[in-house]
Amino acid sequence: MRFTSGAAFMLVLGAVSTPAAAQKPASNALIDAISACRAQQDDQARLRCYDQASAALAQATEAGNIVVVDREDVRKTRRSLFGFSLPKLPFFSGDDSAKDQQDEITATIASASALGYGKYRVRIEDGAVWETTEGWPTLREPKRGDTVVIKRGSLGSYLMKIDGQRGLKAKRVG
Repeated sequence: MRFTSGAAFMLVLGAVSTPAAAQKPASNALIDAISACRAQQDDQARLRCYDQASAALAQATEAGNIVVVDREDVRKTRRSLFGFSLPKLPFFSGDDSAKDQQDEITATIASASALGYGKYRVRIEDGAVWETTEGWPTLREPKRGDTVVIKRGSLGSYLMKIDGQRGLKAKRVG
C-alpha cells in the first residue's frame, strides 16, 4: 500500500475520538454519495447514481486523495510504529486495535553497530532502528541473527534485551 505524504491521507475507517459505544463512522462525501444511492426507488436512477458515485470514488482513489484501509492494515501499521511517540491520529481512533496495544515485541537483529561507551544501534528485520541509551561494559556485542525483545517501560521508556542478556534502556530512532 502506498501512502503519499506521511499522514496526509484520508482513511475511510474510523470515528471521532468518543467512547466506543457512541462512535459514528467518519463521514466522507464520496462514501455518503454511494450510500445515498440506496434511497433511489427507480432501478435506472439508482444504477445511474451508483455509476456516478463509484466513478468519483475510483477517481479520488487513483489520484491518491483517498485511501481505504482495513483493520488488519491499521494493526500492522500500529505494530510498525511501536516505539514512536505519536500524536492522536484520527485514522486510528475508530480502530479497536488500540485495546490490543503491544507492550513488547520480539524480533531478529538484521544489523548492529557499536556507538561507543557500551551503547549500540540495532536494526531489526522490519527496518526499525533502536539505540540503547545506557551502556553496560560486560554486555556481549549484538550481532545479526540475535533475538531482541523490546518492552514498553514506565513513562514512555523502553527496555531492550538482546539474546536474554541484561536489559538496557533504549529508544527508537528510525
